[in-house]
Amino acid sequence: MWFKNLVFFQLTDTEQFNSNDLVSKIPDFPLRECGSQEEFTFGWLPLIRNSEQWTLANDRCLLMRAGKEEKVLPSAVVREAVESKVAEIELMEGRRVGRKEKADLKDELVFSLRPKAFAKRTDIWAYIDLKAKLLVVNSTNQSMIEQLFKHLQHTLGSFPMAPLPAQVSPATVMTDWLISNSLPASLETGDEVEIQDTSEDKAKIRFKSLEPLSEDVTQHLQQGMLVKQLALKWTDKLSFVLNDDLTLRKVKFDDSLKEAAFNDSQGGGLADMDADFALMSLNVREFFENFSTWFEINEQ
Repeated sequence: MWFKNLVFFQLTDTEQFNSNDLVSKIPDFPLRECGSQEEFTFGWLPLIRNSEQWTLANDRCLLMRAGKEEKVLPSAVVREAVESKVAEIELMEGRRVGRKEKADLKDELVFSLRPKAFAKRTDIWAYIDLKAKLLVVNSTNQSMIEQLFKHLQHTLGSFPMAPLPAQVSPATVMTDWLISNSLPASLETGDEVEIQDTSEDKAKIRFKSLEPLSEDVTQHLQQGMLVKQLALKWTDKLSFVLNDDLTLRKVKFDDSLKEAAFNDSQGGGLADMDADFALMSLNVREFFENFSTWFEINEQ
């Protein structure tokens, strides 16, 4: 259950937010199956399949899980159906099919094919930390994140959330770290970095299996390029790739934390999840205290 991505959003009005209200309302807005003509549905899911456990609370943190069910119509199938129909019309009626008519044909065919399409489910995990005033999401998929926000608002009527208010440019900060070899004391560089030109071309160079502090990297930065992604390790607890939008990918918690959670667990699915969540949320909260100082993130 350990998150593989960390995307932070700030809770702007925790005094008006009632976690008990959210806990009680979540079961009333579950994920349901797509109707025959629905493109997708979105809703809450139990933390464990076929259970009635919708949330998990620990030290002012609340874990939840949502999901999206969508009808999958492969573009190749739609394209083949449209081309077949266009060829039939042109042969039978002896005329060319125009762009607008093709678009209309595509809409009609999608409408007729959708009820036969397979349904695919994707889930998204998140938790609210009232002490740190954060919403933490285990996804970098913007579409899924937007659906999660909308569903939180739909469930509660409103949800007091905003992007992190960083006072400095993350790309500039990371670039300065590498040029001057002045990372914060709790950080070490990993072996992955992506840099980007500041010109209109936005040319990118990605280095892998290479020390970001090497001359191959820093010479490009000294010529004006900026760090877009940087692999880092925080203390002995967490490694990740930090993006210039302050999202974290490829998050890996140290095995010692997972072993400690295993030892704390009483055994069983929910007990294991509870132990994992307790240690994960505690360490993420501690990490964010450092993170917020690096990028001058102020409370709103």
